[in-house]
Amino acid sequence: MSDASPDVPTQRGWYADPAGLPHKRWWDGDQWTEHLHDPERNAYGIDGALAAGAQASVFNNYIWAIALLPVVSFLALTSAETSSPLLGWGIAIGSVVLAYLDHRQLLRDGLDRPFHWAWAILSPGAYVVGRSVTVRRLTGASLAPMWVWVAIMLVYVLTVLGKADGAAAAALGGTAALGG
Repeated sequence: MSDASPDVPTQRGWYADPAGLPHKRWWDGDQWTEHLHDPERNAYGIDGALAAGAQASVFNNYIWAIALLPVVSFLALTSAETSSPLLGWGIAIGSVVLAYLDHRQLLRDGLDRPFHWAWAILSPGAYVVGRSVTVRRLTGASLAPMWVWVAIMLVYVLTVLGKADGAAAAALGGTAALGG
């Protein structure tokens, strides 16, 4: 990058990229920096993939707690014959609260318009998937929370199906013993 262009600004700010690229570049008062702004995405950062800053900040404890909440249901399912409806309500309410806190943290970390927390009311999974995709689109971060949630849910569903199959087989075995 050359600072010797004829239209070098005198004040710090966002200006048309001197290389002619379709974004704005930050002039720090002395030189052009590596910081870019994409007005179509309303995103700031080093480049389009890192618009929100450090990728580590998008993986806070709140999103991991929401992604891992199905483990609580899984443990309840495998340790008891029936689980309390209160457990389901607790997980649902906890997911909404955690999604709100996650949304608030993402806003504090500078992410413009993150996935809205209210989707967690529909389903914790809807929030985890939507939030992961949105953060990926805005920052280039991985989809790790979404894939962790999907893996946990797959194990959970397979466990439920296995228990249902075992219960059905036991019921059929009991019926056969009665009949013959």
